[in-house]
Amino acid sequence: MGFLPTMNNNRGLGRNFFNDDFFDSMMDTRRMIKTDIRETDNAYILDAELPGFNKEDINIDYSNNVLTIAANKETTNEEKDEKEGTYIRRERSSQSFIRQFLVEHIKHEDIDASFENGVLTVTMPKAADKETNCHRIEIN
Repeated sequence: MGFLPTMNNNRGLGRNFFNDDFFDSMMDTRRMIKTDIRETDNAYILDAELPGFNKEDINIDYSNNVLTIAANKETTNEEKDEKEGTYIRRERSSQSFIRQFLVEHIKHEDIDASFENGVLTVTMPKAADKETNCHRIEIN
């Protein structure tokens, strides 16, 4: 067994709660982290698109064979009347994404992550035996 995506996409209970086309169509797929996963002879390579995020906005954890990618970002836009200093418009927004994958038989201590041009790349070397330790991954 290698890589299995879980259904956690930061939307409450996810698609399995209401097994209905109506509720599926209401879920905004644009808010999911778009991910490509490749397998080589020696590793699994995950590429996740996170445009608009900075490296500091992203957390990656590996625990109990589950790789978790979480991204959080908050922004504020302000426009003031320069004469009176009162707000004409003030807007705040927050973005939060989470994606989890079941990944077995990898060398957790050798997981490597990099972030460039809005794409997070996580390389997980395969292990011969099953490892289940927890490990936080730093992004280069």
